[in-house]
Amino acid sequence: MTRRDRRDDAGFSMVEIMVSLSVMSVVLVVFTSAILQAYKTSAKAESISIIQAQLQNAFQRVDRELRYASWISPPGQFGTAWYVEYAGYDGSTCGQLRLETAPASTANDSTDEAHGVMQWLTWPKASPPAAGTPGQTIASNLVTPDSAGPFERQAAGVATGSSGTDFTPDFQRLRIRVSAQRGDSTASVDTTFTALNTSRDTPPTNDCSKGRPS
Repeated sequence: MTRRDRRDDAGFSMVEIMVSLSVMSVVLVVFTSAILQAYKTSAKAESISIIQAQLQNAFQRVDRELRYASWISPPGQFGTAWYVEYAGYDGSTCGQLRLETAPASTANDSTDEAHGVMQWLTWPKASPPAAGTPGQTIASNLVTPDSAGPFERQAAGVATGSSGTDFTPDFQRLRIRVSAQRGDSTASVDTTFTALNTSRDTPPTNDCSKGRPS
């Protein structure tokens, strides 16, 4: 009788198993890294979307106020906050935008989010608010672009570099530049509002300026 050929059922060697495990480990690492990167990208996109929506809602409210303003103050800083005031369309009411760069409740927070808060405050012209009167928060997690601050008033009848040297506005305008930061996500806004009830003859001073601390 002839000897029956031995079937190839000896299994795998230790070297083959180790090579297979190494290949699978590399595949799993690559796959996991791709999943994590996709998750981070999606989370960042969602975070930026939330920030942009917040700024858009805030600036829509600002636009409704400043569109009909009859006077805008020169911006200024007091303490850790930036201020700009404006007079309502009929001159009887006043408003103020205030960007507090270091709110007391979060100034010592160790998180990596920005803590700037923009508030909006209104009052009758004859009754300016007391110092420290809180306003309505319309945006948070803000940072200022540079030491010049977030507000820039563009006077009527004066050409401005940011608008082009050949353009001279007939109305007072307010430029606002801020960035909202959430973790490592940032959204910046640079927009200009035109006060349609102002002109080249608008007086430079107004009692609405009394709403700012001094």
